[in-house]
Amino acid sequence: MTDSPLFKPAKLGAWDLANRIAMAPMSRFRADAKTWVPAEYSVDYYGQRNTCGLLITEATQMSPDAVGYPRSPGIYSDEQTAVWTRIVDAIHTGPAKAVVQLWHTGRISHPYNRPAGDIPFAPSAVKPNMQLYTDAHGMVEFLVPREMTEADIQYVIDSFAKAAANARKAGFDGVEIHGANGYLIDQFCASNTNLRTDRWGGSIKNRMNFLRAVIESVGTVYDKAKIGVRFSPYGTFDDIHEADPLAMFAAQVETAAETGIGYVHVIRPEVTGDLDVEKPFDHADVVGLARRIFKGVIIAAGQYTRETAERELAEGRADLIAFGRPFVSNPDLVERLAKGTHLTPLIRDLLYVPGPKGYIDYPSA
Repeated sequence: MTDSPLFKPAKLGAWDLANRIAMAPMSRFRADAKTWVPAEYSVDYYGQRNTCGLLITEATQMSPDAVGYPRSPGIYSDEQTAVWTRIVDAIHTGPAKAVVQLWHTGRISHPYNRPAGDIPFAPSAVKPNMQLYTDAHGMVEFLVPREMTEADIQYVIDSFAKAAANARKAGFDGVEIHGANGYLIDQFCASNTNLRTDRWGGSIKNRMNFLRAVIESVGTVYDKAKIGVRFSPYGTFDDIHEADPLAMFAAQVETAAETGIGYVHVIRPEVTGDLDVEKPFDHADVVGLARRIFKGVIIAAGQYTRETAERELAEGRADLIAFGRPFVSNPDLVERLAKGTHLTPLIRDLLYVPGPKGYIDYPSA
C-alpha cells in the first residue's frame, strides 16, 4: 500500500491533499422539494466520506432558474448556504478538501420542476429529444426552451459569482464549474445546441466564450488556483451531439488553460450511458490530450479500479482519480481500496429517492 501513489499525500495546485483520491460529484436528489435546501442528513452523508483527498459535492444550482430536477440542492439562498456550512464543517472533520460543483441545467428542465414554473432558457431554442422526470407528473416531454437574450446571459454569468460567494461563506475550499453532461455550459459549447450567430455562437472559439465568462466571474470570488471545470468529451448525455467532439474538447481545455484555473476534471467516454451507440467515434485519449494542453491539475474519472487508477497516476497522466458510485455504497472507500477489502454493491433503485435509506445507511467495513 505504501508504494501506491493513490494513498500518498500530495501537494496539488492550491491544496495539500491527504491522498490522490477524489469523490466525484453525484446527484442524489435528497434536498427539500420546495426550497431546494440540502437535507439535514446530507451532513452525515458527506461527513461519512471525508477521508478522500478532494470531495466534490453533487451538482448544486447556482440560481433559482438553474433548477432542472426535483429535490436537487441549491446554494443561492441563505437557508441553503446555512446547511452547506454544516456540510463543509462535517467534511473538514476529516482530511478532505471540500469543493462545491456549481450547476445550471439550461434546457434540461421543465416548468413542473422549476420554482417559478416558467419555461427554461438555453443558448438556442432547440428542444431535447428525450423525456425528463418530474415528481408531479412522472416522465414528461421537454418543451422548446426560450433562446437566451444578452441580458439573460449576463444574469447567469453574474449569478455564478453570487453562488461562489455563498460557497466561500459556507467554507468551501474551492469551486468546480459543471461544464459537462449536456447542461448549460455544455449547451453553449456544442454545435447542435448552440445555433447562435452572435459572439456567443458560431465558431468553436465563439462557443467557448460563455465558459470563459463563467470562469472569470467565479474568479472574482475565488483564487483561480481553487477553481476547476468538469468536461465530458464525446459524451451524448442529455442529447448533446457535437459535430467534431475532439475539436470541441480541445477548445474547452484550451479555454480552461488560458484562464489559469487550478484543475480540469475529465470524464472518460468509457462511462456507460454517455456514448452515442448509433454514431460510434474513434475515441481519442482524452486524459492524455488534457495533459498535453493543460499544465495544472488533471482529475480523471470514469470506471477506474485501484489498478487502473494507480497506472494512470504512475504514468503521470492524471494527478487525481475521481471515484463516483463506489463512494455511494462504500463511505469508507479509501480504506477499502487501501486494504483490498470487498466493496459493498450499490442499490441502484435507491440512488435518487428521497429519504436517508440508501444514502447514509451503507456500512463501513
